[in-house]
Amino acid sequence: MRRVLLLMMLVAVAMIPTACEKMPNEIADDFKLGLDVNFLEYTAQLEIKDLEDGSYPENVTLTPVTDYGTSILNSAGEKNFKVSDGNIILILNPADRPQASNEVKSFKFVASAPGYQNSIVKVNFSENNKTVQVPIHLLSKTKDSDGVSAVSGNAEISESELKENKKITFGDNSSKRTSGTVEVKAGTRFLNTNGKVLKGSSVNIEIIDVDANSEKLTKVFPGGFTKQTVLKNGASEETSFLPMSYTSINMYVDNEEVKDFSNSIDISMEIDQNLFNPQTGRNIKAGDQLAIYSYEIENGTWVYEKDVTVSKTGNKFYANFDTNHLTDYSIVAELPVCSDIFEINNPTDSNIQAKIELEITGSSETRVYTIIEQNLTPGINKIPYNGIGSNISLKLYTSGEVLTIDNISCGESPAIEIPEPESELLTITINIPCEDVDLNIASYPIKYRKQGESQWINGVIKNLKLESYEMEAGNTYEFQVQFDGQTYTYEEFISSTNYQFDVDSDLCSEINF
Repeated sequence: MRRVLLLMMLVAVAMIPTACEKMPNEIADDFKLGLDVNFLEYTAQLEIKDLEDGSYPENVTLTPVTDYGTSILNSAGEKNFKVSDGNIILILNPADRPQASNEVKSFKFVASAPGYQNSIVKVNFSENNKTVQVPIHLLSKTKDSDGVSAVSGNAEISESELKENKKITFGDNSSKRTSGTVEVKAGTRFLNTNGKVLKGSSVNIEIIDVDANSEKLTKVFPGGFTKQTVLKNGASEETSFLPMSYTSINMYVDNEEVKDFSNSIDISMEIDQNLFNPQTGRNIKAGDQLAIYSYEIENGTWVYEKDVTVSKTGNKFYANFDTNHLTDYSIVAELPVCSDIFEINNPTDSNIQAKIELEITGSSETRVYTIIEQNLTPGINKIPYNGIGSNISLKLYTSGEVLTIDNISCGESPAIEIPEPESELLTITINIPCEDVDLNIASYPIKYRKQGESQWINGVIKNLKLESYEMEAGNTYEFQVQFDGQTYTYEEFISSTNYQFDVDSDLCSEINF
């Protein structure tokens, strides 16, 4: 292993000898060479990728929606949320750990990158979910891809008013199942957040639309498909969403963002005729009543706009409405909230990386509505979930195996047993010969993959050991650790299933032990 990565691993897990004499908030000010072990009890691994190709966008920023003080910090214990190669590790201050089994500590961030749509990121910690994985996918503003339409157009402004009607069509290509239009009327004035009329020579209109039946929408839909806390008729309430459309509309006058209009704009969204409407128990049809919601990215909340009746033109179905402000819009089937937990038993003594997909089955199509990626700890893992309708299917991917459970009723709590992995457990142990230093560790995320492969696997370093059923002795693996805004990658040939690495004792003096 390369020394620089081991240095960062040691910095990440070292226990400061004086930390026990201070309060947690004071410890946060001293994070220079290491972390108190308590700070590693609750960790979140965020990975921000391009939705289409999985690459890491350049110049990604992560901004908290409010000042959380020292409640949530980066891996160096600082309020600096620098993203490196699409990755960042966040930790929960032990002074703010959950005090009850059902308490959730929640934090919101805005992830942004040039050329991409902003995304709200939610990080939730609970006693049953201490090592959190948060995959984040950003939508490109310029890439048309399978199931995604990204279009733009310019229109002339004269004396602060739109000179003539402008109609933009989106989704009209072979890779999209649905399309739609946005129309702005001549004479419209464009206003900023403060209600000031924007002056310029032209307005730029950007539209991103994602097919509702696409699994991509599962990855980018703000807040997820299921349980949402929304604003409706001036009050906050909980509901469940099954989106029938999703369109993001943005406009700019000379690079200044438009938020409101002097005249309403007309929007038409096509609804896929194959979509299952759980409110009626059959495919969508003319006359179905759905709800229009707009998204306030500033606080990460969906806001009810109005109801809409599905209409039919030719052999296509549409939802038509007008609005006087810009944001993300979705036509949704609203449902009662039904929440429960899966109790997934990991029968091994090691963490196992898992992906859980929840599906809803209609008369003609099956839709994935939730994807959960998580390391399952030994024993019972309690995974919260929200159901849609009464016919839920679960697919659990782990250690190369797929476990399927069908016909789960809304609110049911099935107990799930993971099969014993057929592969042998591989353990990498790091031996650190530093005198009079206690290098305890709670947990710290690490990614690894076999040399030549593209997909990273998420793992956890615990007690200075990395255990995995996905690795096999006799192969070279790449490893990646993110620390304090830097990503460190190295490769190592793993010669045995109990691989030992002895750190050079000179390293102890290098990090001032």
